Amino acid sequence: MLTRLINLLFGIRQLIQPSSRCPVCQTNRASFLPLPEHYRDHALRHGFAYFGKGEMTSHKTYTCSNCGASDRERMYMLWIEQQIEKKSFAMGARAIHFAPEAALSKKLRELGVFHYETTDLQMNGVDHKVDMMKMPFDDENFDFFICSHVLEHVQSDDLAIEELYRITKPNGCGILMAPIIVGLEHTVEEPSVTDEASRWRLYGQNDHVRLYAHDDYVTKIRSHGFRVEELGIGHFGEEAFRALGLKPTSILYVVNK
Repeated sequence: MLTRLINLLFGIRQLIQPSSRCPVCQTNRASFLPLPEHYRDHALRHGFAYFGKGEMTSHKTYTCSNCGASDRERMYMLWIEQQIEKKSFAMGARAIHFAPEAALSKKLRELGVFHYETTDLQMNGVDHKVDMMKMPFDDENFDFFICSHVLEHVQSDDLAIEELYRITKPNGCGILMAPIIVGLEHTVEEPSVTDEASRWRLYGQNDHVRLYAHDDYVTKIRSHGFRVEELGIGHFGEEAFRALGLKPTSILYVVNK
């Protein structure tokens, strides 16, 4: 009798617990790998005070073991799936992807929904090599963009956001993301700091030039004309967050023109 009760309870739990899922490679019952330890090692070595305090970056469920998509890529693809289902994007909508993540970029090309292009200043294999602070694209050229974890690298994030606004069509939108520290009162930015050790200490990475606080980040984006939607667990639901291996504090920043 006890064994039957245990089996019944386990069966109910299985129904309630969502299967892990990666929307990038469409794998159900996906398994996720932890953040590589060298990030923690560098943070400890250089005295970075905010390791593990980012809004995103789930250390235990960072990458999909099947396709390598990070937690943030899985979140972006979930939102894109929802927009496609709602027919928010017209077939052939012009999309530009900055510093394209490999797994997500491959998926977006395969979808066949977008007229899809990629760009970066240094990466090989992209469609355009451009400095996003001064882009060669025409005004109001793109319906949709993805700019993820780029603004913390550029000399002037103000110029970069201004350019993103310029090239986006009226009623166009974008995913605009950067590392944001929970509880940080003000964005940390010291232009005089150029050595790698100090950047590791201040920003948590040697090629970053600032570390964003939430309110400063949103205010900066809005100051250049974009409307900002902040989509978190209240929008997507706890079940979706568990299934995709997302950190509960994760927020998707969608900007609209």
